Amino acid sequence: MAKLKSFDQYISEMDRSEEIEKDLEKKTAVDSKSVEEVEDEAETVQEAEDATPLPDLKDKEEAPIPVYGMLEKCYEAVIKEASNWAGDEHDGHTIESYMAENSALVAKMGVNALTELKEEMATEAYEACLNKMAESYTNKINESKETKTAVDAEDIG
Repeated sequence: MAKLKSFDQYISEMDRSEEIEKDLEKKTAVDSKSVEEVEDEAETVQEAEDATPLPDLKDKEEAPIPVYGMLEKCYEAVIKEASNWAGDEHDGHTIESYMAENSALVAKMGVNALTELKEEMATEAYEACLNKMAESYTNKINESKETKTAVDAEDIG
């Protein structure tokens, strides 16, 4: 139920509404600044914005590194890690054993990638691709051996 107001309450609230109205008028009144003052303020703000360097978006949005670039960084780390591996107290830890384990890891990643890329591949096609991967790996190692042999021969001659 709504409560009826007395005449005195109504009048006192009317007086209050006029007071509120006057406060609002004061708050919404436009500052009486001259055009020159406004222009000076705008110039100051503009100078501050010009002095603040814009963030370089290239720093935040780094271009994706291609896989070969990531692998190059990994192999830089391999050199350090292989040295540490060979230098520890385990007799079986040699550079050769480290590189063999690393090669097996790289081969496993290649096989896993092929498996995910070609889930519906026929068994023969899958095996042919694996054989081609093994052949590529072996060929690269053999090329490196031949290069090393040639360099060693030049050192002797």
